[in-house]
Amino acid sequence: MQAKTILTVLLISVGIAVQSCKRNNPVVPKSEQTVPKIEDILNGNDQNLISLLNKVRGSVGRRGPGSKTIWSRKNDYGLGLYISANHVYNISGWNSRNAQFFDLSSENTGIFETSQIPPTNGGIDLGNTLVADFPLIHFDISSGATNTTLLPGEDFYLGIIDNQRTPQGPFPKYPELVKTSEPLQLYDPEHRTKATQTWNTAVAGEKVIAVGYPQDNINYPNGAVAYGKVLSNKEAAEAIQKLKIAGDAEGDIPYNASAEFFTEAQAIAGMSGGGIFNSSGQLLGIMVRASDKEGAPKIIRSVKISYIKPVLTEFYNGLSEVDKIKVSPFIRGEL
Repeated sequence: MQAKTILTVLLISVGIAVQSCKRNNPVVPKSEQTVPKIEDILNGNDQNLISLLNKVRGSVGRRGPGSKTIWSRKNDYGLGLYISANHVYNISGWNSRNAQFFDLSSENTGIFETSQIPPTNGGIDLGNTLVADFPLIHFDISSGATNTTLLPGEDFYLGIIDNQRTPQGPFPKYPELVKTSEPLQLYDPEHRTKATQTWNTAVAGEKVIAVGYPQDNINYPNGAVAYGKVLSNKEAAEAIQKLKIAGDAEGDIPYNASAEFFTEAQAIAGMSGGGIFNSSGQLLGIMVRASDKEGAPKIIRSVKISYIKPVLTEFYNGLSEVDKIKVSPFIRGEL
């Protein structure tokens, strides 16, 4: 099976047709550069879409070859609890396939390299400022899984972003131990990441907005955005059959309704870990895989937050009391 992890962005209801870009070809040909840039939407005339994009875009940033999405700032320190895809981090970087957490009070897992979030003043330009990125928890990963064969149900991990920042420069650059004395400064004009309910469950037929950072930095230096429709479980199962008939590898992977949802959309390289949000700005999931064969249905597979949350809760409940004390300050607001 040759699976295709996405690193992509949604594209459907904006009415634009593009060819998808495989992960080993990070630069999108000019003929395919039709996925809307964030600035295209913000400079457009759709005020509802502009309003929604402004509500969510500050919490989606770049992470290495992909993206990451700040789920919440409702922890004890007001830092950014983010979600990204395991294949964006690179699963060979974990020292165990078993679920584990990192004690950020004494262990420095941080790095600045290619880690960015939008400026706190709401500017469009991502600029050259790097933010500290601290992996916090990853969950069980199958022994035979690779970065390209990970299934949505195990293709996610959690991390923390604090206020340490530095200009881009020679790599690697490492931050100090995570700073808990000051809440994360974030462009979040409607306090989405502090809302009583920061997330929700995807509803079949609803329109969703997706934000992320393509690998094509030249044409998408400040991210891309699209607007699409969530498929029902029945539609998703039917899409699997159509993908199989079309010869797309996604057709060989059964649809897992408990862990994922499909959005009828196309994609470009670089967007795995990017967030999908409903019309209220609540986070529904992160993008992880997509179809890419010409003539096949265009779908995006996303891990549900409603799946991630109970996985996190089960992991936490299985920890010793001593370990719970180490982890809970960073995740308490979403337990």
